[in-house]
Amino acid sequence: MVKKSELERETILTINRLVLSRMSYEDFCNALCHELKKIISFDYFSLISRTETSGEYYTCVFNVEQNSHNFQRSTELKTFVEKYLYHEVAKSNTIIIRNGLDKNGREGDKHLLSGGGITSYMIYPLFMNNALIGCINVLSKSGASFTEAHSNLIGQVSAQITVTLMNVMLVDSLTASEEKYRDMVENAPEIIFKLNSQGRFLHVNKLGLEALGYSAKEMTAMYLFDLVADENGSVIKKQYDTSVNSRMDNNLVVTLLSKGGKRIDAEIMCSIQYDSILNDYMVRAFVRDVTERRTLEKRIYEYQGRLKGLLKEKTLKLSETEKEMYNQRKFLDALIQNTNVYVVTITSKGEIVFVNRAIEKRFGFTLPEIFGKPVVDIFIPQDKVEELFDDIQLLLSGKKGEQIEIPFSSRNQQVRDILWIVTYLRDEWNTILNINLFGYDITEQKILKEQLIQAEKMSSVGTMISGVAHELNNPLSIILNFSELMLLCDNLSKSATNRLRHIIDASQRCTRIVENLLTFATKRKNVRSGQYVCINDVVKDALELKINDLRVNNIEVEQSFFPALPNTMADRVQLMQVFINLINNAYDSMKAAQGRGVLTIRTFQKNDKIVAEFEDTGPGILEPEKLFTPFYTTKEVGKGTGLGLAVSYGIIKEHGGMIVGKNSQKGAIFTVTLPIKAQTDKEVKFPVRKDYDLKGLRLLLVEDEVGIAESCHELLTAKGCQVTTAFTIKDAMQAIQEDRFDIVVMDFKMPGEMSGIQFYDWMVSYLPVIRDKIILMTGDTLSPEYRTFMEKSHVPVITKPFRFNAFIEKIGITAKRVGLLEV
Repeated sequence: MVKKSELERETILTINRLVLSRMSYEDFCNALCHELKKIISFDYFSLISRTETSGEYYTCVFNVEQNSHNFQRSTELKTFVEKYLYHEVAKSNTIIIRNGLDKNGREGDKHLLSGGGITSYMIYPLFMNNALIGCINVLSKSGASFTEAHSNLIGQVSAQITVTLMNVMLVDSLTASEEKYRDMVENAPEIIFKLNSQGRFLHVNKLGLEALGYSAKEMTAMYLFDLVADENGSVIKKQYDTSVNSRMDNNLVVTLLSKGGKRIDAEIMCSIQYDSILNDYMVRAFVRDVTERRTLEKRIYEYQGRLKGLLKEKTLKLSETEKEMYNQRKFLDALIQNTNVYVVTITSKGEIVFVNRAIEKRFGFTLPEIFGKPVVDIFIPQDKVEELFDDIQLLLSGKKGEQIEIPFSSRNQQVRDILWIVTYLRDEWNTILNINLFGYDITEQKILKEQLIQAEKMSSVGTMISGVAHELNNPLSIILNFSELMLLCDNLSKSATNRLRHIIDASQRCTRIVENLLTFATKRKNVRSGQYVCINDVVKDALELKINDLRVNNIEVEQSFFPALPNTMADRVQLMQVFINLINNAYDSMKAAQGRGVLTIRTFQKNDKIVAEFEDTGPGILEPEKLFTPFYTTKEVGKGTGLGLAVSYGIIKEHGGMIVGKNSQKGAIFTVTLPIKAQTDKEVKFPVRKDYDLKGLRLLLVEDEVGIAESCHELLTAKGCQVTTAFTIKDAMQAIQEDRFDIVVMDFKMPGEMSGIQFYDWMVSYLPVIRDKIILMTGDTLSPEYRTFMEKSHVPVITKPFRFNAFIEKIGITAKRVGLLEV
């Protein structure tokens, strides 16, 4: 019996180790079957799990008698055995044990007995958030009987198995998403390269392989410079190395040679990124075949040369010369006018002498109305003239080079980013006669690139906020708790008491800021129902997150809150997002304009509406009609995405309200109007705080933070509790095995091999009666691990940092609920 118990414990520990390993679904099921066979006798084993999102079944079947196994992933169960067993457990949602199957019994049991020789079976359901996600099935052909002890053995690891299966299926789902992304890249309508910092190909998509004529294996053994035509290979390598070493994106204009010797004129837009897996910088390159455009340029050059030649041919008759020139010009005009490439010709003084139809259609100016006018006055955005002054001067002087990026503005002030290929027409003395610009619109590419960069920067903000807040909660708890303990001391001087109260007030202020950060970092999808909030409080909480930045940057805040403002039903988190965005916008505009200013915040009631106004003394709104347009921003690149006001507009509209921005006499004013929605639930009656007598209560305190443990121990001892403190889970387990406790107060996150959740499961399994006597302490309320645990266990929680009266009250309420105390 001792050896059997030892074997069971060793098997359970081995299964727990399997849970922590990184196995595939099939390998995990195989290992699980092997371990369970040591302690449970069976001839047939299967494990079924189902994903809620896709409806797919993961099925692993092991026939011990035949020493074979099979894994399937499909939208329906394939075999009668698995269909029947899963159907049975889905009907009952409980453990099913059936021994000694009878030919006169259930239809399904008769089929198992006659078709497969099954004499007994046990089905153990697996749940996630109270929903059935799968089951473990063990069957016997040899007459073995299954008991509740067998189900208890599986029950000790069922939660870990469930989480492991869900994690593996989640990884499969993520892998499928990655494959979808790779498929998008692979089948993109453009050639896409991925290269390392030395220029060696890491990946080439399908279109690139077809254009270049190489296989994927051949490409990964080659460098970009192996494909570049000999006449400019060294120049391209130098440009590539400079771009990688400076970490700056760059555009390369090259001629590539395919495997069959075909020349491909291409523009390569290189984006430099750091790859944490390769531990090196890599280059993502979008390649555009411009052979057609180069051919067009070449033909234009040829025809321009022919025109010059015709003019010099004095031996030809004038009529023949004029006719040839007319035909050539007619051809050139048709060619240029009907291309989608933007074509602009200017003089060395920057005066416009030609634009093609593509320019007229896109930017709204016809050639007659702009002929002879400076290109700077017509097309260059006025706020960009100073920034582009040097580049334009180099362009007009003939020193700029082969390409230049200059934005053009349309008649209706719509700005497009254009990459221009530059060619110069010179006379026999090398004097510039005209400058020809051939343009490609790269606006959408730049917007997409900026959005991707901004998304990568913001992806970890929520995690960072919750992590920082959690790390602050423990030291805040120590400061707050010991300050309260010192206030309980006798013979404190008045000055010492005042100082302690200042410490407590400052700690509580930090606590509110941490709570606001945690609240703001919580992701919400829709407006929640049942939240009855005071708009004044929401605005104050939002302001508190920014008040220090405002003060140190000479921004004065004037507040005028209507005291009798009624409450309304709203999503507090989403409204905080709106108010923080409006405060940030006012702060940025005043700081950028004059380095100081006044922000006035008002709230008041107007009929059946609640109104909040945010007025600043900044420069005002430049383009009011574009305020809530996505991606529109007046901030510098990298300082704004242009999404803040658009998101705010959507949130207020979902609340049935309105947000308006306009210029005022002082600067800009944004007005948020919300409807007053009465609370539909019954009036909430807050419990009256009671004084609990904890004398004689036996309490186990499990906390690894020494300061928190000591302060709580001192307080509870003063209240008459008999307190045992455990700084590790190992000490806590030993204490529970050696003594009896009325209440257990445990930290959610404990260091060591066993987590807080595993310790909770151990306590409930070892001593089921203790389940209702456990109280949780935590400063991490955002992690998925915490939320999943709380949905399952419903344990009372004390959120760090806490005041002692709330701490005592939570213990008193729990003790009263289990019949240990009377108020």
